[in-house]
Amino acid sequence: MPFKQAQIQAAQAIQHAAARDMSPQVRVVAGPGTGKSSAIEERVRWLLAQGIAPQVIRAISFTRASSLDLRQRVFSFCRSQGHPEVTEVRISTLHSLALRTLRAAGLLASYPVDPLVLDNWELESVFDAEFGVATNLGKKRREEIRLEHEAYWSTGQWGNANYIPPDPPISDSERARFVAFHGPRTQSYSCVLPGETVRQCVEALRAAVIDPIELLQLRHLVIDEYQDLNPMDLEFIDALAARGAQLFVVGDDDQSIYSFRFASPAGLQNFTIKYTHCGQHSLTACFRSTPRVLASAQSVIAANPQPGRIPKIHQSLYAGAEPPLTGVVHRWNFASGTAEAQAIAESIRDIIACGLNPRDILVLLNNKRVLLPILSAAFENAGVEYEPPRTETILDSEIGRFVLALMRIVHDVQDYVAHRVLLGLLPGVGIQTCTRITDAVIASNLNYHDIFYHPLPNGLFKGRLLTALNRTRNICTTLQKWTTGDSLNQRAEDILAIITAHFDEDEIRKWLTYTTSAPEGITLGELRDFLWADTDEQQATLIKSVLERLNMPVPEAGVLPPRVRVMTMHGSKGLSGKIVFIPGLEEELLPGPWRRPYPGLVLEAARLLYVSITRSREACIASFARTRIVNGRFEPRTASRFNADLSGAFTQRITGLSAAEIQIIMSELADL
Repeated sequence: MPFKQAQIQAAQAIQHAAARDMSPQVRVVAGPGTGKSSAIEERVRWLLAQGIAPQVIRAISFTRASSLDLRQRVFSFCRSQGHPEVTEVRISTLHSLALRTLRAAGLLASYPVDPLVLDNWELESVFDAEFGVATNLGKKRREEIRLEHEAYWSTGQWGNANYIPPDPPISDSERARFVAFHGPRTQSYSCVLPGETVRQCVEALRAAVIDPIELLQLRHLVIDEYQDLNPMDLEFIDALAARGAQLFVVGDDDQSIYSFRFASPAGLQNFTIKYTHCGQHSLTACFRSTPRVLASAQSVIAANPQPGRIPKIHQSLYAGAEPPLTGVVHRWNFASGTAEAQAIAESIRDIIACGLNPRDILVLLNNKRVLLPILSAAFENAGVEYEPPRTETILDSEIGRFVLALMRIVHDVQDYVAHRVLLGLLPGVGIQTCTRITDAVIASNLNYHDIFYHPLPNGLFKGRLLTALNRTRNICTTLQKWTTGDSLNQRAEDILAIITAHFDEDEIRKWLTYTTSAPEGITLGELRDFLWADTDEQQATLIKSVLERLNMPVPEAGVLPPRVRVMTMHGSKGLSGKIVFIPGLEEELLPGPWRRPYPGLVLEAARLLYVSITRSREACIASFARTRIVNGRFEPRTASRFNADLSGAFTQRITGLSAAEIQIIMSELADL
């Protein structure tokens, strides 16, 4: 990097001053690319250097993916600084911390084993689907009822939550039906829904029946992405602080983009009001984005400030680097969505031809359904290989989820949810069959796990139910002979035999193609983690660890296939690319019709654009189309209201980047 040593030292001094603040509560406002992870790493290292026992330190991040990334970074940094004991510091999500609290307090007795939090696929394909069978409700309505309960668990309010309310409103009878279904179902599958565990902790704290500080021996709590916590999360954290936990919170209210998860940036904004004597720090030196890219993003957020926004001034370190870099921002206006997609695909093709690793290019979508198909076709025509959004990967295919369920059972035979997934994914086994089996388990006071391993009660399961259970029981019997230490090569034929017996050639081919991306020698335990990874960065880390375990060299070009990364704007949070394309900046897509009636969600859409632009290091290309084919119909489009805030004019284009424009980008990239 071209940064001067004095620049780096000055920025690190601010990070370290924040990390070593001895105040009982510390707030660090950290803009994009300003080194918040470095401040957290230093905070943990500094606590360990002060003689603080690692067991009393907890670090929290918002999602499973971000907590795994944070764990890897903190562990690696602290070990390099002579603190091998850092591996005893627990780094997880807040849901995981709440589960540990409830477990330590003995409040999980209603579940047969420690419950797992259902992911989005499981919520839709298992919980919502069975709730629909039980209540004869359609997909949309049953999801609305479940989301209203998640909103209540996350905010403590009915009908006044941080989400778009359903129309018609959820009735009392619908709530009662949900409660009647929810309890027995989650206990049968030993699972919880998002938001449940934190809510249970808060209720127990209000009743003064638990003390997490003593239960977990918790003294220091480090919280990343504090702006993404919801009101119930914040009440949980406040209760821990009131009982003596020292808080170190890091976040940026300009990057609060998760209202659909009921996030409340007010927690970060009001931190200094709640804790009047807290330490206050702000990280403003941006290591990631070049000046023009950062200025464009700042222009958007300055024109669309949310109420209570924390004032901040960010500066790109590239402006004072040697040589100084300015960055590139293009704003394009196309006659049609087809022309836009073609220009993006051809630009990427030509940039790659100049030597840029495709993985250094991000394409961020505000609407996957509208934008992805036409972009995919353009990429194919231009010969550009790309990595689709995570929801388009094998993990959301039936064969991917099926093999993941196999690996989960091998890893933990008490994984109740994996058994239910395995049963439900067998071809010919529908949601009605799965629902009737679990209904029978509940009515007969059985344990759900036992029906896959113990003799079945005479006459309880008949016909299709018995056939489905026996097919799954046979697979479980086979899996009992496997271990997590078995290599994929060792069990490849066994896995193939199972899926060949139950899936068609297309699904089998899909699985065989996928295994080519897994390193030779990977174990079944590592394969589980590889399949379950939330981001390609996690997959890369896993592959590197496998190669290191096998004493194999790590390729200089990286361990993942050289493909352009295409993802949603939300999915890009925490990532970066040297070049970022942001298509579809149209009023119909951003903010879009479902946000327009809600001013707060319109402002959140501006923050989403801000986050997307700041993923870019050197060049950002934003664009919109004046016409687009949507659902088979030709429609005129309107430029997004945010386009006027991007600190420059949109120029009409019929092609992508010219050779001269690419040369300017590549010239700066050489010094990046």
